Amino acid sequence: MSSRLLDFQSYIGGSDNVQVINLFPRSQKTFTYDFNADVSAWTFTADQQSLVLDNIAYDRVSGLPNFADSTITGYMNTVTSIDPSNISNTNAALGQIDFTIPENRYTGPLLPNARKNPVMTVVSFEWASNATPPVKESHRWAIIETWEPGVTVGDPQVSINYVPVGVGAVSTFTDNSATDADRVPGAYTVTGLSNGEGTGATFSVQVTAGGVTNIDLISRGTLYNAADTIQLLDVNMGSGGAADITVTVSTVA
Repeated sequence: MSSRLLDFQSYIGGSDNVQVINLFPRSQKTFTYDFNADVSAWTFTADQQSLVLDNIAYDRVSGLPNFADSTITGYMNTVTSIDPSNISNTNAALGQIDFTIPENRYTGPLLPNARKNPVMTVVSFEWASNATPPVKESHRWAIIETWEPGVTVGDPQVSINYVPVGVGAVSTFTDNSATDADRVPGAYTVTGLSNGEGTGATFSVQVTAGGVTNIDLISRGTLYNAADTIQLLDVNMGSGGAADITVTVSTVA
C-alpha cells in the first residue's frame, strides 16, 4: 500500500467535516445542526485551539483561501474547552442543536495582513450518540482570525503563548525546586544552562518568604530534546547560597 504526506489542505479535510470561515476575534456566530432524529440523550462538547500558519493564498476569482502551500509554524499552547452554554439543545427532540462559536477565541496580536503569519483557530464540535457502543463524530470550523481595530498589531509568533513546531522548543518540564530557606525572596528572570545543544529557554522564578519557589516558562528556546536538563543558577536568583535548580525537559515541539 502506498502512502504520502498530507499537505495542510488535505489534513484539515473536505467540506463534509470542516468549514473555513473568516471572523473577527470578537465576533461570534451560531449555527444549527439538524441530525434528523431525537438527540435528547446525546452528548455534545466543543473545544478550540489556535494555530499559526506561514501564509495563506487566496483565489483571485472566488476570493476563497487556498491552503495548498500553507504550513503550520506553531500553535498557541492551550486547548480551551468551550462553555457548554454555547451548545443549545432546546430543540433536541426534533434533532436540532444550536452551536455558537464563541467570541474572543484568540486574544493575542495579529498582523493587519491577510496572508502573512495568519492565525487560524480550529473549533471542534463533537457529539456522541446514546447507542451501545456510542457513535462519536466531530465537525471542525477553521476560523481565520481577521484583524480589527482594538486588536494588538503584532506578529503572533512573538506571543508568550506561541509554541513553534519542529525546532526543539520546550513544551513541558519538571523541576526540583524544593523550598530552600537560603533562597532570596524575589522575582527573577533566568536563562538556563543546558547540558545539550538547546539554547534560549528562559524561566520566571518567583521566590516567596521561607524560600518557597515557583517556576514558569517565559521563552521556550530551540534545539532541546526530551530529558535534557537545564540549570538555573543561584547566582542569578539573589546569590543566597541556595542550591541551583535543575529543570528537566519533558516534551518539545
